[in-house]
Amino acid sequence: MRVAVVALAALLVTVPAAAQDVHPRTLALQLTDVPSGFELDREKTGVRSNASELRKYPELAGLFTRVGRVTGYSAEFRRGSAFIGSRVDLVRRPAGARALLDWYDREIRKGGVGGLKRARGGVGAESWVFWEESTKLTLVAWRYKRVFAAVLGTDLTKEQTLGLARAQQRRIVAALR
Repeated sequence: MRVAVVALAALLVTVPAAAQDVHPRTLALQLTDVPSGFELDREKTGVRSNASELRKYPELAGLFTRVGRVTGYSAEFRRGSAFIGSRVDLVRRPAGARALLDWYDREIRKGGVGGLKRARGGVGAESWVFWEESTKLTLVAWRYKRVFAAVLGTDLTKEQTLGLARAQQRRIVAALR
């Protein structure tokens, strides 16, 4: 009986094989992906476990449960006033990545940042690009299989930030093969 209970508990928390085999770091931008002169901010880069994220943002507990978030990773790069942020969230199922992208899109639009434009991004299975030309701020958010990802660029062109998102998407595709 005890073995059956342990086996059942293991089934309830089992992560799909593709999620188990992928370290979230491999899904995010690396220093070799960003333009020359950028430096990795090691203090702000690393795994973003559910526990660590919920300590900072407890209001996300319901969302993480609903989308089946497994883990995540964030990397930050700086060059003077220019900034590149790369984020990835690994979820249990593709429907979770879709739900996370939909939530993110709603939150960005709710934020009401003046002058922020929005269009389809052409990255992954579905994506959005948000930008403000006068401040050179661009955010690309997308989903692909069991991954939600985002790249934020400041003091970069929209095209440069989209290029970085495509580089990250290539990493995601390679890692999930």
